[in-house]
Amino acid sequence: MVDDHSDLSCADGSCNSSDINRVREGHTVVMRSYLFILCPPYSGSTALWKLIATSEAVSVLPAEGQFLPEVRDILRRDPWNADVRLPWERIKAVWHGYWDLRKALLVEKSPPYIIRASEIADHFRPAYFILMVRNPYAHCEGLIRRNGWSATESAKFSVRCLREQARNVEQLENTLCFTYEQLTENPQAISLRIQAFIPEIGELKYTDRFSLRSIDGVAKRPLLNLNRKKINALSMQDLKEINNVLRENDDIMTFWGYSYHDPSMRESMSSLGREIKTRASGHVSKALGILGRIRKRFAGSNSGR
Repeated sequence: MVDDHSDLSCADGSCNSSDINRVREGHTVVMRSYLFILCPPYSGSTALWKLIATSEAVSVLPAEGQFLPEVRDILRRDPWNADVRLPWERIKAVWHGYWDLRKALLVEKSPPYIIRASEIADHFRPAYFILMVRNPYAHCEGLIRRNGWSATESAKFSVRCLREQARNVEQLENTLCFTYEQLTENPQAISLRIQAFIPEIGELKYTDRFSLRSIDGVAKRPLLNLNRKKINALSMQDLKEINNVLRENDDIMTFWGYSYHDPSMRESMSSLGREIKTRASGHVSKALGILGRIRKRFAGSNSGR
């Protein structure tokens, strides 16, 4: 759902000075709006954030807003618990101290905000939202690798994120929605959609290379779809557990248009080979350790003769 910008013009006379932020630069009045990126963790939000930051019309925070020192203790206290009440006006004042208020668009992205979008809309006006989700299998790989979660726990969280985003699509105003796959496979098309959504954002340099952290580590690269590599890194047991959870939530898979990943025989053998290799490597290391200790004992006994 993409709403027009009629609320920026106050054509119906319903808005007031608190609804629209104005900054006077000489004889020019800059109309200032907020843009929030709503995206689950490990789902490409940093890539999208850096793409948007190429616009000369935006100001971004130096880090995710949840990690700024003045509000970290507030925003990182049980961040995924929707029952925790947040002092948004205090948070807003802190963020204003970091944003360049001369810019037309003030941008922020922190993954937990997908459960607080309606609160944000109440306190930041006018607010625009870009929503993005990622293939749940690739999402789970990141949660398993970086958070140390089980495959089942990761899949349940991924489903929760997909449901929260579906609710945001249906309930929020001023939204643009697309997937990680659409962004990385056709960044030009997505950039054009963002420009149509918020014309004042201007040019987006979608061909740039960005420093991003991924399954390959930190590297400077163009926007790329890394899903296949991430899904291939999942073990057969991981896939079994993830599928068990996803199949219980078929409605949300259908909503986002994602299909189930049933590994082929070739993929199954490849995954089994990786598991065997990993286990064998562990056994070899253990055997070498034992051999080393035996050699030390033998050498010590000989030196005492």
